[in-house]
Amino acid sequence: MKKINIVILLFSLMNFKSVLADNHLHSYQSIYDITLGESKINPQLGKTYVTKASGELFVDWLNNCSSWVSNQRMVTRFINSFGVGTLSEINYSLVESISGNRLKFSLEVKENAELVERTFGEAKKDGDEINISFELPQKDPITFPNDVIFPHQFLVDVLKNMVEGEQMLVKKVYEGTIPDKFFNISVFFTSETFKEKNKALPGSVDKKFFKIRLAYYQDKTPTPMLEITQHVNKEGIASYYKFDYPEYSLEMNLKKLNLVEIPCD
Repeated sequence: MKKINIVILLFSLMNFKSVLADNHLHSYQSIYDITLGESKINPQLGKTYVTKASGELFVDWLNNCSSWVSNQRMVTRFINSFGVGTLSEINYSLVESISGNRLKFSLEVKENAELVERTFGEAKKDGDEINISFELPQKDPITFPNDVIFPHQFLVDVLKNMVEGEQMLVKKVYEGTIPDKFFNISVFFTSETFKEKNKALPGSVDKKFFKIRLAYYQDKTPTPMLEITQHVNKEGIASYYKFDYPEYSLEMNLKKLNLVEIPCD
């Protein structure tokens, strides 16, 4: 049973306050329930596949006035078609400068409490390119073209286009969860809106939500490695995600959201 790191780009779709009017994020703590979603995948004879999945996603997001600091922990329990269980844990943190020119990130992946991957890195925009260096593991730096953007700018572009009624957005995005790759992301804005009744949302949160869909591509491949359906409001708060991978789907439903006021001087 192959599992893909499901941390991808959640940080680029987190909470953003009045994105078209000012540049301040809500600071918050949130929890999502993770369940196995319905999938159109047909099991193949002799091949294992996911039959059950459950877990939680914990996200802290902090605007400290000079940068955006975000921490995410995702714990997921998988059961395959032979009844074998696997516990997956992903811890991811990022610090992105207000200017959007610098990103520091760390990623740790464990499977059944064994360390699978650990990466510390930093990306800086410098002239016509982005330079990425790695503290751990030690390896040669890499460069990307300057039209690659970081998660916060991607969020701004997504919400701006959503509110303005656009139909599609295509961007190159780097956020370090796959350290030596950036994503080509296509965002599709549907006309579907609804009043979100999730009781986990504080009263001050806008209850008008939009349905959008994102497709993630790498290395000029014709098919996406991941597709995400998301329910999101104009403040950037997501109440629901569905992650469609080649081998399974996961759903994440918001069950707790606490807003934290952090004043800037």
